[in-house]
Amino acid sequence: MSWSNIFLQLITPTGPVIGEGLLEGFQTSIELQGFKWAIKGNTEHEKEKALTLGGALSSLAGLAGDETGVTMDDLEFTKRFDISSAMIHTCLANHLPVLSASITVLNIKQGGRAIHQPGFTLVATDGYFTEADLDLKPSGNGVELVETVKLKFNMVVVSYLKRTGKDNIPTNPFIFKAPKKS
Repeated sequence: MSWSNIFLQLITPTGPVIGEGLLEGFQTSIELQGFKWAIKGNTEHEKEKALTLGGALSSLAGLAGDETGVTMDDLEFTKRFDISSAMIHTCLANHLPVLSASITVLNIKQGGRAIHQPGFTLVATDGYFTEADLDLKPSGNGVELVETVKLKFNMVVVSYLKRTGKDNIPTNPFIFKAPKKS
């Protein structure tokens, strides 16, 4: 029995990172407790600030096309410490890239369906881990070791699958690629 409906699949240069997922269709995926990510557009206040003498060089770079006016936060996820943790820490310690990190949030299985269907996906590519924190958290009458990991990446595709009857129909995805830094 799975304890989560959020799954992570990681691909590194050494191959897929094995997790302890048990749910049908997501065996060996990494089960997540949660995740967060944000994309931010520059506000008018930030644009005005860029026009000051201190921001002049930044503004010139923006005019040259080096800036999009958009910033992406790191992808942060929390999970139980498991078999995948060793590879995550190895990637962090050795500056190994993360080719792909795919998070899938499942909808609850509907009548007539044999397995749960994805309702939301976020695929981050061309990245690397920047941080991995471990923390003991109370759980029932004991504690569990919870890991919080941050991933910096250069491209993201976010998709939502709209429920229509028994099926989940994909909507237009959001795609953003960070500009290359000179």
